[in-house]
Amino acid sequence: MKLVRFTRIAALGAAIALAVTACGSDDGGSAGKGSSAAPAPDPATLTVWQMGSGSPEQTAFLDGVEKEFKQKHPKTDVVIKYVPWPDVATTFQKASAGGEGPDVTEVGNTDVQSHIALEDFADITDMVNAWPEGKDLNKGALANDQSNGKTYAVPWYGGVRGIWYRKDWFQELGIQIPTTWDQLTAAAQKIQQAKHIPGIGAPSDQTNALVSFIWADGGDVAVKDGEKWVGKLDQPQALDAVNYYTGLVTQSKVAPTKYIGKNELQGPQQDFALGQLGMYIDGSWAYPQLEKISKANSTKWGTFPIPGKTGGLAPVFSGGSDLAVWNASKNKQVAFDYITVLNSKKNAAQFADTLKFLPQFDDVLKSDKYTKDPLMGAFAQATAAGVKFTPTSAGWAEFEQSKKVLPNAVKSIMQGQSAAEVLKKANEQANELLNAS
Repeated sequence: MKLVRFTRIAALGAAIALAVTACGSDDGGSAGKGSSAAPAPDPATLTVWQMGSGSPEQTAFLDGVEKEFKQKHPKTDVVIKYVPWPDVATTFQKASAGGEGPDVTEVGNTDVQSHIALEDFADITDMVNAWPEGKDLNKGALANDQSNGKTYAVPWYGGVRGIWYRKDWFQELGIQIPTTWDQLTAAAQKIQQAKHIPGIGAPSDQTNALVSFIWADGGDVAVKDGEKWVGKLDQPQALDAVNYYTGLVTQSKVAPTKYIGKNELQGPQQDFALGQLGMYIDGSWAYPQLEKISKANSTKWGTFPIPGKTGGLAPVFSGGSDLAVWNASKNKQVAFDYITVLNSKKNAAQFADTLKFLPQFDDVLKSDKYTKDPLMGAFAQATAAGVKFTPTSAGWAEFEQSKKVLPNAVKSIMQGQSAAEVLKKANEQANELLNAS
């Protein structure tokens, strides 16, 4: 495997995902999508872009992937090019405009639909359908890679949020794992009364946790109606869910006000690790940082899925990365063959484990390896139960990141403004920003 670095970048841990793309090669002819035509000769090279700076462990893993890939394509060398996260947008834009483009690309799953709209990705429907392991891909995650009945990418690894808690305190206080919102509040109250610390963290800037409560109540942020996004934040389900979440601060008062205007990394994570907070919502990827803060407490931590309103599991947002074949690639079938090796059940699990993320195969997630893991089990259970995604509109970045519509709405409600009025305004912003061209 040949490595080509575009630029030096911060450590891999700063990026939650690794993006893999492969440059289109002039070696060899084009590959068909499962047609009956004679296969084109293998290209001399298949170039893979990977976001991040790489690491010795990552290089060793990719060397193993290439060795396995070469069993089918012995004459093709894999060239890895690392693309720094800050350069991703411009690098992809240049490739999309007709510059040096990839064969294979790994892409953040929230960016897939925009690349499909730009026709950057090849239609790999037939190849995915012919891939034996493809039938076990998580259906919710795969749906994010599809448009108009066609598949343009496959999920590689992902991560969802769950609730971190203190196993020793639950046992000491006789608290069962909450399976409803009322039970979650009661557990927080019991911890707060016994330990004299806040029972749970509910920061206002935590949209990916908030949407789980909205979805669990049957609501949504917005839904697609034809070509138009229609906001749903002014509906009773969203109002009920937001009232519950903000009520942890304002009504039951089991969550502290000091996290208003903050996210899970700005207080809750450290407080939980140090034993100054009963529970908080975060992903499996938080473990390494929690351990850095307080390794002494690490054996006391457990996790459970975000509960549904009256039972079951709340749907969860899955962040992570997907894999696609670049539309301009001259070696589409060979590129997809590489994806099936990189993203085989065995290799996907091995790679995801290094990041404390999860592979995206339902049968793997339901295996003892994950279900019996005291920390990863809850996240695997939630993923297997069903993942959802926030609106795939190009306007989501402005709605959520630039304007911070939902975080600001939650903050305002926690500070005493009318939830109905705030969400009505937020819904108007959803209708405007999510439909902006």
